[in-house]
Amino acid sequence: MSREAIENLTQDLEEMRTLAGSAQRSRVQQMLAIDIRKLETDIQRQRDLLAAQASSEQSISRPVQTSVPGDIRRYQVELKEYAWDQSDKFIKIFVTVNGVQQVPEDNVNVEFTENSFQLVISDLNNKDYIFVVNNLLNPIDAEKSYRRVKSDMVAIYLAKQTPTKWAHLTLTAKRLQDLKDERLSDGKKATADDPLMNIMQKLYESGDPETKRMINKAWHESQTKQKVLE
Repeated sequence: MSREAIENLTQDLEEMRTLAGSAQRSRVQQMLAIDIRKLETDIQRQRDLLAAQASSEQSISRPVQTSVPGDIRRYQVELKEYAWDQSDKFIKIFVTVNGVQQVPEDNVNVEFTENSFQLVISDLNNKDYIFVVNNLLNPIDAEKSYRRVKSDMVAIYLAKQTPTKWAHLTLTAKRLQDLKDERLSDGKKATADDPLMNIMQKLYESGDPETKRMINKAWHESQTKQKVLE
């Protein structure tokens, strides 16, 4: 993660603190407080990783490369196409990446933590691909988690610490579902100045692909239900 991305997360954190200060419902306040703590932890972890990466790059001696006309600079692409399933022992993430089987195995890396993972595919058709999911619903065993490269796909296996069935992939997705259910049960209509809409917008802007998918789904279902009731 770049310094600019960390700065964006820091700005998201400040906005969420502001939202928490203005929230009226105790349940929303509690949920925001948990998200704030998670975001604080994630920012610190990313800072530590960035510092470790910088230290590692300084310690490795690299041969001098001569640039020649026609060199192509790689750029980063965020992966969005994926599906997930589960067994008693694993959460299985299937990320679609056309041609991934063509790159060396060492170019496909997944970094696991207890509550997140990050897939990085280096130098595929002169691009670096990245797929990140934070705030997993339940803790995983990072040491037992692994990945497999298949045809046009990377399969990621998250080892469960306990054989609990997951209703959602992330904790954020669960909270969004709870907020949506609460709003629908109250019979309230979402508006542009609705605090809930502001919260969902901030979560969407800083969220990983699963969070964004869940927010889009919640918004669509909410709009559909409102049209039926009108």
